[in-house]
Amino acid sequence: MPSKATRYIGLITILGFMVLVGCLVFRAEFPDLPRYFSYLLLAVLASTLKVRLPLITGTMSVNFLFILTGIADSTLAETMTMGCAAILVQCVWRARQRPRLVQVMFNVAALALSIAAAYQVSHFVVALARVDSVPVLLALAACLYFVSNTLLISGVLCLLDRKPLTTIWQQCYLWSFPYYLVGSVIAGLVTMSSRAVGWEASLLVLPLMYLVYLFYRFYLQRMALEPQIAV
Repeated sequence: MPSKATRYIGLITILGFMVLVGCLVFRAEFPDLPRYFSYLLLAVLASTLKVRLPLITGTMSVNFLFILTGIADSTLAETMTMGCAAILVQCVWRARQRPRLVQVMFNVAALALSIAAAYQVSHFVVALARVDSVPVLLALAACLYFVSNTLLISGVLCLLDRKPLTTIWQQCYLWSFPYYLVGSVIAGLVTMSSRAVGWEASLLVLPLMYLVYLFYRFYLQRMALEPQIAV
């Protein structure tokens, strides 16, 4: 592994776990434990619904729906721990190759940084603009989360493959942006129905996310077959 990639992985891992530990030490707020544990369980289960990404040995799951829901309607500590537990399961559940510890730690750290950035910046902007709007908050959070998380991972790939960052990012992740936008819409439905009728009833919206997962799984399978068809 190139020395630059090693240093980059080490830096992101240290920063990510510093943010995670700092959040748990200074902002350990869990006001609604039944809702938190219910969302945590569902986020972990959602992490098993994975689609394999083209061109790289990575996966994408629907657990980001619960991360966006947490950003909109939960504390930073709840969202952070829920997201980190979900990505941990995503890394190890039915992996084609057993992931190394450093890979798992990097993915958890990158997610922690992405959640912190999306949560803090989106809430700050909405408060600064004095706009009490769930759709605006979630649209902003989805964009911030998508850009930060995919760029952090693309950074490793560009150092390993010695390709420009923008090239790696466009080839591997840009096509998945609509997936995150659809997820933000569903997260908005979950959040608003939770506030209106209670978080238990809001979970009835979640089957929509499974349909989105099925669509992208079939879409990626078709992308994988296209080169063979062309031959």
